[in-house]
Amino acid sequence: MKLKTLIFKIILIFFLGLIPIGVYANNRDSTFSFKATLLLPDYVKLQYAGGIGFISPGLGYTFLKHRLDITLFYGYIPSFLSSDDLHSISLQFTGKIFKFSLKKDIDVLPLNIGFFLHHNFGEEYWVTLPSHYPENYYWWSPGRMGGIFIGGEIRTKLLAHYTPASGLAFYFRVGSRGLYLTSAWDNSEIQFTDILELGFGIALYR
Repeated sequence: MKLKTLIFKIILIFFLGLIPIGVYANNRDSTFSFKATLLLPDYVKLQYAGGIGFISPGLGYTFLKHRLDITLFYGYIPSFLSSDDLHSISLQFTGKIFKFSLKKDIDVLPLNIGFFLHHNFGEEYWVTLPSHYPENYYWWSPGRMGGIFIGGEIRTKLLAHYTPASGLAFYFRVGSRGLYLTSAWDNSEIQFTDILELGFGIALYR
């Protein structure tokens, strides 16, 4: 798959996620179904890197007065960055510890922490140990892993008049997988910076 085609498809998926947000915005003062509103995602995201893909679109819901986000990402890594095209999904839980207002329409969330579950698709990324390996040969599986992350976010309403959303946010995250942390703990030659995954993203909230 050519890079231009790949980027176009990922961006298309991202903006298709904006359709229900736009529908919601256009029906705020109408008889729009309350049940249908509950099913709409609270936000859509587009993330670069971070251990879940080259560019990853996602959508999710927020709970506990915007203190908890649950996001489902689709990740894709093209073959020019890996041995083959890689597809994955990630389920992420983000807790937002506290926030403060920088200006009237700008909020800063300096401490977001969370954990994630990541699943890779492909025969080489097995979840159950293949029969040709001795029992308990690997205690981990390349197809499914979990990890933790920490990050921050800046959310603004300055662009709310130009988008079908109530807020626009920019965020970053630094994380690592459980396997990497365990390996670094057991092997002092592994540098801490070698097990970190840095990502950046943008989110649109309805």
